[in-house]
Amino acid sequence: MGGTSWSDQFTAQKEITPTNMSHHSGLPQAASFTDDTSLPRVGCRVSIHAQIIREHKISWYFFLKDRTPHKNGEFKDQVVESFFALAESDREKVFKTLRTVRIHIVDPRPYTVNVHDALQKNLPSGTTVPDFLKRLDASTRHLEHMRRVALEHIATCILRDAPAERLKTEYEAWEYANGMSPIHIGESVYLDMPFKPAARPSQEFDLTPFEHRNANLLNDVSNFVSASASVFSPAIDKFRDAQEDCFLTAPMAGAWLVNSELGQSHAFDEGHSHAVKWIESQRAEVLAQIDRRGHFYPAYLPQPLVELGSTESVPIQAADIAASVARELWHRNNLPHLVSRFEYVTFNGARLSDTRAQQYEAVFRRLPSTN
Repeated sequence: MGGTSWSDQFTAQKEITPTNMSHHSGLPQAASFTDDTSLPRVGCRVSIHAQIIREHKISWYFFLKDRTPHKNGEFKDQVVESFFALAESDREKVFKTLRTVRIHIVDPRPYTVNVHDALQKNLPSGTTVPDFLKRLDASTRHLEHMRRVALEHIATCILRDAPAERLKTEYEAWEYANGMSPIHIGESVYLDMPFKPAARPSQEFDLTPFEHRNANLLNDVSNFVSASASVFSPAIDKFRDAQEDCFLTAPMAGAWLVNSELGQSHAFDEGHSHAVKWIESQRAEVLAQIDRRGHFYPAYLPQPLVELGSTESVPIQAADIAASVARELWHRNNLPHLVSRFEYVTFNGARLSDTRAQQYEAVFRRLPSTN
């Protein structure tokens, strides 16, 4: 008696996507499903979000789940163990669809490099910069103001590179290049000058959303910005692709494109209400700035972002497992290895190339090791 082969089972599942799963027809029509984890033992929260695009296949999830002993509820740890226990040839087959999951990372470490030496020379012997940034103790209580300034500086750098800010800046630059910026009055003599964003105020960002009870400023900033990439990165990609179309410069065309792309609903694992609320506010801010004449916003409001329980949503479960696999690939190897395994990885707000990943890896090697 011949059993069903690995390849036959995988082929039979290959068309399964979050879109065509009939038992999820009652869920909101989210464009994507996102869940998160963090990189262990690096001295700070490195936030990793995995995003399942609605139209992408998730046959890898069903294959791994089928081979993992589990009970109802969370089972990602067991699935990850099953994945790494597979023969290399089988893992490669899994990656044919798993690699389409989008990975979004926010890592505070590159931003701490410029302040590391200045902080370290003021710290008591035996106190590391990561420990100082995480908490004060009796020996560092007198350095509270210095710690606060350092945390706000790093948080501001992360927010400055956030996808929402990148989208606003790119749209502003595109308007300027095509003579549609508010700065242009008639035939302005500034048309031939290179684009330069307007100077920002000293208090660049409102940090109060990250300062709720029991919050850690850098943890929340990293987590919120990483999650926001699921909403803003698709809009950035669509806007960049559309710039090849000469008709995008028609009145209202650019604002409509961004509004329609940002207006889609996205689903996140429940329990992240603070992050979802902040991302909603970021969408409103971007739409108000881009569609400043109010052609579409706020008359046409975006579809709401939603939170779904991971035990009740297969796509959220899949995103949770994908995030854990990405975390382990990075932890067991390095960042360039992670980039080589997934088609779409963002790091601190920007799409990450192999070359850039190698540069970041060199930065990590220069930082003090953390147990």
